[in-house]
Amino acid sequence: MLCQNCTITIEEGYTLCAHCELQFAGMLLQLARDVTPLHDSLDATLHPGGHAPSRIQTATPPTPIRLDVLDLLDILDSTAYELKRRLDGIDALDWRKDPQAEDLESTLIACAAHERLATFEDAGFYMNVIKGLARKSDMLLDPPEQRREIGGCELCGSMLTAGPNDQWVTCPVCEREQRVQTVKLRRLKTLCWDDSKRGSAADIARAFTDAGITLRRNTITQWVKRGRVDSGPQGITYCSVYRRVLAGGLDKI
Repeated sequence: MLCQNCTITIEEGYTLCAHCELQFAGMLLQLARDVTPLHDSLDATLHPGGHAPSRIQTATPPTPIRLDVLDLLDILDSTAYELKRRLDGIDALDWRKDPQAEDLESTLIACAAHERLATFEDAGFYMNVIKGLARKSDMLLDPPEQRREIGGCELCGSMLTAGPNDQWVTCPVCEREQRVQTVKLRRLKTLCWDDSKRGSAADIARAFTDAGITLRRNTITQWVKRGRVDSGPQGITYCSVYRRVLAGGLDKI
């Protein structure tokens, strides 16, 4: 038989390999951990809580309740109890046979520790569903404004985002894990090797600095004034700044 998630050969009677089973259980435990901060962040007038409780949010919310968090909790609630019924051998859609004696957090923990987690028929399907919910939970607890685009995925080209302290990033499309610094360097290389790529002094300085080459906006502005880099109405060319940096321009300014 083949694992329903990674398609490697596994023992008869199993639907997930040992690695995927651990990954599945880990995501369920992660969601169980996120239940409390998600509930705490329902009030839009409070800080989001989550993985950075010291972060604050503006005091004038668009709505009294964060509807995106409420929707996620609702989907997570129904999915967790459905998965628990499936693991217990009960019809997943027959809610009447589910007493729901445990709360959401306890149900997720019970699913993670269930003996049939790697043997029930739809393990791969539910693992993908839980993976998507875990990703949404992370995005809600770490608001998008704390993350920004760093470059395209090496495998599929999808734009990747990362926070200021992230060292690794996982592509949301192909799920390839890549080092943040490598993605930034690859993006800078793409910009500098294309003569048509232009930007402001601030944009170019940020791209170089993000990639590990410290470059100040004022330095680029001085190069423009002295005619050392190509510039025009549409901005400054990345490639000319790159050539100036290689020529030791940082030491001469």
